[in-house]
Amino acid sequence: MLPKTPSPNFLSMIDRLFIIDCHALFHRSRNALCRSMGEMQTSSGIPTTGTYGFLNSLFSVIEQYNFDCVVPVYDAGGNWRKKEDTEYKANRESSSIAHYADLNLLIEDVLPALGFTPIGVKGFEADDVIATISRQAKAYKEVFILTCDKDLLQLVSNKVKVILFSSSKKIQEVDIDGVTQIYDVFPAEVKYYKALCGDPSDNIAGIKGIGAKTAAKIIQECRPSEVNPEFTGADKICLHPKVAPNVGIFLANLRLVTLENDVPNLTWFASAPPSLSVITALFEALEFRSYLKPARLSKIQKALRIDK
Repeated sequence: MLPKTPSPNFLSMIDRLFIIDCHALFHRSRNALCRSMGEMQTSSGIPTTGTYGFLNSLFSVIEQYNFDCVVPVYDAGGNWRKKEDTEYKANRESSSIAHYADLNLLIEDVLPALGFTPIGVKGFEADDVIATISRQAKAYKEVFILTCDKDLLQLVSNKVKVILFSSSKKIQEVDIDGVTQIYDVFPAEVKYYKALCGDPSDNIAGIKGIGAKTAAKIIQECRPSEVNPEFTGADKICLHPKVAPNVGIFLANLRLVTLENDVPNLTWFASAPPSLSVITALFEALEFRSYLKPARLSKIQKALRIDK
């Protein structure tokens, strides 16, 4: 396994890092399967709907790309944002016991068996951990983040791209130009955009009267300039006539939507090819028979870089 800071001699050997937003992909995949075919479980009663859907989604992506390292990231609980603002994500329904059992199966058993080391830090969201890893990954030439959540678009840079997943047939690779097409602002300004017009999915209310177009226009008008270099974009937004009367809302929202990029005591590890016998036994135990068909198993073997 490769620690987060490879030796200098290894730098030229590493090309692509792939970070997975596990909870976002799990929820999307599980909900889609539950709607289309209902709950899945093994003959012994182990819930597997989300795990099966997650692996379908994951394999569909890694079969298209050639990644050198795969790092799954999950929410470890104790989210500081919920402690700071009780309304944050308060609109989300509680998950069922089957949901949690399914998710734990994926994180604790399935992903490690596939050669991955899932990473989560209690007190921080998966998005914060992903932001920190993408910042620390200086040894990698390219970083790709797989998610269903547009919040992570604020991490896009010349080096970092986001793969937005809707379904195996609808995958969008988003670079800097892609972010500007979606929001009409640059990646680093996405947090200002969400702080101004809110984010319904996270139960964050924006400033009344400021919608998507107005938010983008305000951000464009308030970009730092050579005339007043001492003022940041956030400073100028606070002074904007449409924001100033509600500057407290803007700053409180900005605190919630800004991703931490320096999560303390974070250690992450590179992936390693698993054993073919191990993943075969795993698929048999989970009764994922479609993965055991020779043609499908061969594709999975190639995607996971398993030697024959």
